[in-house]
Amino acid sequence: MYMILNLNKEKYLDDVLMALTEAGIDDTVVLSGESLGHKLAFDNPLFAGFRKSFGKDKGYANVIMAVTEKDQVEFMLEELKNSGVDFVKDEIGKIVLLPVDKIY
Repeated sequence: MYMILNLNKEKYLDDVLMALTEAGIDDTVVLSGESLGHKLAFDNPLFAGFRKSFGKDKGYANVIMAVTEKDQVEFMLEELKNSGVDFVKDEIGKIVLLPVDKIY
């Protein structure tokens, strides 16, 4: 499987990276960015009226990608939950798993 993890809350980055390592998902790529809504509201005058709804801290986004197995992702989520972080319930981000036909 190919995992794409979209992390929306910066304060959980270390927790997520530690849980990924505990699950054996250590060959990852981490990309830092900014959400589209925040980018539009703060960098485009046309959308300036939406600034109050986005706030200062909602522009953060990280994308973490890795080749992994479904059971490793489930183990990672369980490790997070055991450390007091419920990825799904707390709406920390989203995880997409894509099937991989072949890896070179």
